Amino acid sequence: MALGRRDAEIAAQIGGTEAQVSVQRLRLLRKLKIQSQAQLVDVAEKLARWPSSPIAPPPRPGPPAPSGR
Repeated sequence: MALGRRDAEIAAQIGGTEAQVSVQRLRLLRKLKIQSQAQLVDVAEKLARWPSSPIAPPPRPGPPAPSGR
């Protein structure tokens, strides 16, 4: 959700239907008292820091390693 994915995309990724994802999205937003996309992104970023999170963004590439030549 925080990555801007549509319900249909999320449903395809995790299984289930678009309607199921939509209902769960609404329940989650109400439970967390989230009112905006910015709040959703903030919460998701905090939760994505957990190593077991399936929505953790890929690691950012660092500077290139120096060659040993």
